[in-house]
Amino acid sequence: MLAVFFALTQGSTFADLTNLDNMSRQGSILLVVAVGQMFALVVGGFDLSVAANMGFASTVSALLMQHGAAPATAILAGLGSGALIGLVNGVLIAYLKISPFVATLGMLTFLTGYANKLAGGQSVSGLDPKFTQYLGSGQWGFLPAGVGVAVLVLVLAWVVTARLRFGLYLFAVGGSTEASKLAGVPVAAVQAAAYCLCGTLSALAGLLLSARVGIGQAALGLSYDLLSIAAAVIGGVVIGGGAGRLFGVVLGVSLFTVLTTGLDIGAVDEFTQQMITGGVLVLAVLLAQLQARRRKRLTRSSSAAPAPAAAVPPSPTPTGDRP
Repeated sequence: MLAVFFALTQGSTFADLTNLDNMSRQGSILLVVAVGQMFALVVGGFDLSVAANMGFASTVSALLMQHGAAPATAILAGLGSGALIGLVNGVLIAYLKISPFVATLGMLTFLTGYANKLAGGQSVSGLDPKFTQYLGSGQWGFLPAGVGVAVLVLVLAWVVTARLRFGLYLFAVGGSTEASKLAGVPVAAVQAAAYCLCGTLSALAGLLLSARVGIGQAALGLSYDLLSIAAAVIGGVVIGGGAGRLFGVVLGVSLFTVLTTGLDIGAVDEFTQQMITGGVLVLAVLLAQLQARRRKRLTRSSSAAPAPAAAVPPSPTPTGDRP
């Protein structure tokens, strides 16, 4: 509906192929980090450090390429740093029982300072052209590079959540940790692994953004922390864990991408955009909660209804002595 509205009100500018290409590249970055955020949300937590993780991964990879490292080495280093950061978050939350808010907020602050210290408080340039081409401005066949990465992430995430036992464990732990423990699920290990996946995908999103803008910077992923949570929640991922769909995350990301792009083309100022985005988030979550409550009421009413009486078969007519 938003896409149709902007196409009608802003003419060919919104539906221009160049703009659609830019929207797909921009949305793919948010989609990758939102899928990562989904893993943390499904197990009953969240990750406020994803934006700082994006900036840190971009800084590490950019510094390596600036000193002559191959793009593949820089990419692996960035992904490895993200996985390690996610694992540390998972250990703090799952094993040391620190709340997700405190653990990930502390990680956000630490990573921001560490990335700025490594880069001397400056943006890091000198990225290898192959890196910016392969993950940024280039094409994967007929798909923009970022979209190709996002599709690959979606396929892998679908395999994890829908075809592996680990995916069943993710939703079970988010639904009830106590019941999962009684069922023999390694709850702490599942939670730590979920945060590790979140950290890895956050780093990947940071590399995509770094390749798109051509620099590495500590503040590169600014605002992606709240946007990733908002996109996942609007898409139906339940805060508190236990429920969520990948297709819903795609729809949530699409909503934000179309909304922000349309407002940009319409020359709406940044502060008004923030107000509109916040209002859309609250309204979407409110509607989702009302729908969930309605489903619960319907479930309760159907379970409370008396079961129909079973038909009593007629007594057989005696035909003589029983054997």
